[in-house]
Amino acid sequence: MSLHDPRWILVAWAVVAVASALRFWKLTGPFRSRMKSQQRLDALNPEKARASLERSWLKSDTSHHR
Repeated sequence: MSLHDPRWILVAWAVVAVASALRFWKLTGPFRSRMKSQQRLDALNPEKARASLERSWLKSDTSHHR
């Protein structure tokens, strides 16, 4: 492929598409992990789920007041 071949544009767009997909995956990682933990909580009995949520709320409440 010579430098003036129009297929180079497709290569550049492919690089941009892959980089965008990787960036999206990295940015959505915390959201995906929260969804997994929520599904894990749903599998627990209600009393354990309530206790876990209360611990989480207390932890987040103390971190906001620092």
